[in-house]
Amino acid sequence: MKTNFDEYVNELAPTLAASEKASVFLLTCMDYRYAHRIVDLMDNKGLRRKYDIFVLAGAAAGANEDEKWREVLVEHIKTARVVGHPIDRIMILEHRDCGAYKEFFGLKWEDVTPPVEFEKHLEQVEKLRVYLDEVLHDEIPNLIIDSFLLARDEDDRLIID
Repeated sequence: MKTNFDEYVNELAPTLAASEKASVFLLTCMDYRYAHRIVDLMDNKGLRRKYDIFVLAGAAAGANEDEKWREVLVEHIKTARVVGHPIDRIMILEHRDCGAYKEFFGLKWEDVTPPVEFEKHLEQVEKLRVYLDEVLHDEIPNLIIDSFLLARDEDDRLIID
């Protein structure tokens, strides 16, 4: 799991911006503290209308903890492809201090150190990555799945040029 979403988007922006349709599928949490940061970064890198976005409480954890949510996630990815979006990359955007992680796993962030928090997110992302690779392999054999742990505003900011 990476932590510098801004740098990653910078590297991909020229290729993604050149595509005619969305080829990236973003899975992110519903937390209001992050939505504007994600959209602003993508827009500022010229990627408006170049990605689909899907929201679940807890992002990867939400998909792992609720089978119906996981099934709906997969159906949305497949539907995006059916309607002509050549999705071949999934970005899973996790974030620090996630309320869904508190709910799902009984975590108390004030008692959890950043390395432990990172490992919990990594565990959930890896679990979902394995599942998505398995269920989407025939349809998207070259699927790339990347994941990021976004910092809180009080930790540091996503730097936007």
